[in-house]
Amino acid sequence: MITVLINALLALVTGVTLTLTDVSPWYWSILWGLLVLVGGQAALGLILRRKMTDVSNRVQQVMKQGQIKMQAKVQRWRTKPVSSQKAAEQELAKDRDAMIAEVQAVLRPLEKYRLWVPLLGRQLATMELQFAWQRKDFKRVDILLPRALLMEPFLMCIRLARLWQQNATTEELRKVFQQMVRRARYGTTALVYCTFAWMLVKRGDVDGAYQVLVEGDEKNEHPVIKSNKEVLANNRVAHFTNVAFGDEWYALWLEEPKMRAKRARDNGRFFA
Repeated sequence: MITVLINALLALVTGVTLTLTDVSPWYWSILWGLLVLVGGQAALGLILRRKMTDVSNRVQQVMKQGQIKMQAKVQRWRTKPVSSQKAAEQELAKDRDAMIAEVQAVLRPLEKYRLWVPLLGRQLATMELQFAWQRKDFKRVDILLPRALLMEPFLMCIRLARLWQQNATTEELRKVFQQMVRRARYGTTALVYCTFAWMLVKRGDVDGAYQVLVEGDEKNEHPVIKSNKEVLANNRVAHFTNVAFGDEWYALWLEEPKMRAKRARDNGRFFA
């Protein structure tokens, strides 16, 4: 916002100066002023964009490495027994918090550009929203949701999941769902459709869930939508599942992943 004000002021000064000094007529002075505004905005925007891109790349790298580490652990626990699911969850939470702390350290320098870059505040709120959601800091989530840019499918699902946690009515959920999928690109909303359908199934509205999946199938080519639509069409509601979305689904906190618990070894009986 400050960049716009500075460049507007420079454009105004340029236009007025050219007119008062008779360097150019007023209509040409307006044109030169507009060129100064556009040129200055482009130059400053380029400088700030480079800084933003560098920070963004570092954030993506930190998150990618952290997610790979956690996904590897989850995959290992799904194939090999763990002694305690609670201990496994605590270990994942520790890894997640470490990743978030590292990302926040990378993002912190961007705060000084908040007043300089339009929408930067909303972009930072969007990033922080994901971290607050992962930490289950739902009080902070409620503060950030109105300011965040909910353009990505997972962020849309966070909004639905939060409404679900707050026991929102089906109509409230449907209204938000329709608003979000209306502006989404083709082929990007499979998780959103399956999440809302899961909520309808949980509330006993199987026919409504089926209709949602029919619409979702028209806007996405995704095997989970097709599979869930088929099980509902064949009245096998118990087989409805979004587990195939993997970590993306479990990160919504609507279901917990099932891990194999280590069985106690039977060493036999000892006789005196």
